[in-house]
Amino acid sequence: MGQDVLNTQRPPGTDADLVIREARQRQRRRRLVVGLVLAAVLAGAISMAAGLTSRGRPPVSHPRPRPSAPATRQQVLPPPIPRSVGTTVLLWPVVAHGEYPTFGPHQWPPAYVDDLATGRLSRRHKLAFAGCDCRPYLVRAGRWLVYVGGGGAMVIRDNLKGKPRVLGRTPFFAPAASPGHVWLERVRGYFGEGGRPSVWLVSVRTGHGGPVIDLPRGSQLVAGTRAGLLLAVPRGHDFSLALWRPGGAPRLLPNSPRSGSGLDASSRLVTYGTGCRYHDTVSNDSYSACQVLRIYNVVTGKLLSLRPPPGTVGWLPLGIGVTQAIAPGGRLIAAYAATLSPGRARGRLFVLRLGRTGGPPRAVPYSAVDATLWSRTAWSAGGSWLFYQGPTGHLWAYQVSSGRVRASGTPCCRYAVMAAYPSTHR
Repeated sequence: MGQDVLNTQRPPGTDADLVIREARQRQRRRRLVVGLVLAAVLAGAISMAAGLTSRGRPPVSHPRPRPSAPATRQQVLPPPIPRSVGTTVLLWPVVAHGEYPTFGPHQWPPAYVDDLATGRLSRRHKLAFAGCDCRPYLVRAGRWLVYVGGGGAMVIRDNLKGKPRVLGRTPFFAPAASPGHVWLERVRGYFGEGGRPSVWLVSVRTGHGGPVIDLPRGSQLVAGTRAGLLLAVPRGHDFSLALWRPGGAPRLLPNSPRSGSGLDASSRLVTYGTGCRYHDTVSNDSYSACQVLRIYNVVTGKLLSLRPPPGTVGWLPLGIGVTQAIAPGGRLIAAYAATLSPGRARGRLFVLRLGRTGGPPRAVPYSAVDATLWSRTAWSAGGSWLFYQGPTGHLWAYQVSSGRVRASGTPCCRYAVMAAYPSTHR
């Protein structure tokens, strides 16, 4: 990656401004899951009260995926996503065609599992995610999936065979740089209010954990990298991203990015925005857009800085642990940039190539979405196809090398969880 440091300044603001920004950030983070949970719980309570059976038990519903709506005359769908991508896409919770996820005493919202290698789309109730203000909800560790469940951090094989088991009695975890491991986290007190967090490395296969490590007071674990732990550390009325090794002091990332302006992190790369500010819409909503997208290699120390593409007002920081922006191998990155249109804000997806032949950001066809709503992205197992929300609200795929687009009938992509991993024989 080339060195291209751009000078940007953080917009001035009072303490009250910073508090408002933090509140808006938390509101955006909770909007999807908490809103769905509350609506679903209310709807479920009403339906159970009105529909109890003679034995006093609520009726059990096992909905099946509905066929996708036919293409309109104005939009001709491209051919199906090729099975050669060898990828399974998991999306949770199932919210499609105006349905709310089903909650109940013994039932949690199911997940869509779209095996693109076989063309099979199914709903899985075994993945009993627990609703919370958690980030991330799910991480991959080898051929295992670690997710937030009723018992804390749960683990199951990615073929979804066998019973889930409890990995740790905490809902907070983060990806690790060590293959087949995750970091578990527990805090005494409250995050960001003098809390005392601690973490320990755990093997997902055996469940064996390493020694407990106390983090700096008030900080929070974001991810494990090859250069130490990536933390969100208190800085004034906000949090900043920093690298930390036990026994040392946290070292802020270049340009002192806020933790809420992060995009994605891997064992080698951290992507985040700087020069970010909120934009209000006519619908009394808001979104954050950043003037520079930074791509920092924690191993080499090199920094790549990119201005927004022409015709856009800034990069959209969706949040580390929310979406998969960095492709396997670390040579491609997917990022949304906000565009202004009459009456509302739109986001358009771009692909960034890293390396000497990177070139300018490349726009992904048919990728416009509402900038105020998070839309997930994910990369195929081989890192050559990008999955995103296309027209008609379905899963589309973009092959970077050829520029081809393909489509699936799977509803997509405003979910709390969207994860892609290699398909296996089921």
